[in-house]
Amino acid sequence: MTRSSGKPARHRAARLTRTLRTGWWPRFLLAGVLLVVVGATLLSGAAEAGVVGLGALIIYVIGVRSLSMSPGDYRREPPVYAVRSTWAVE
Repeated sequence: MTRSSGKPARHRAARLTRTLRTGWWPRFLLAGVLLVVVGATLLSGAAEAGVVGLGALIIYVIGVRSLSMSPGDYRREPPVYAVRSTWAVE
């Protein structure tokens, strides 16, 4: 299936999946956006204000954090694997 931009849909989905899987902040940002959208469209009253406020707070914190990071902070560290020690445990 090809979309109007000429790229297959599954490549876009794979890119989105990879982005959400590799970092913590895209997941939190998506959760904040979903809270705002769901709160604004499905809820009313105090529940709406609370859910939308929580979503906006998440988005704000992610924005402040990303603006305060230097380019060096964006580099990911290599994974740390548990290594079984050869030292005797007493």
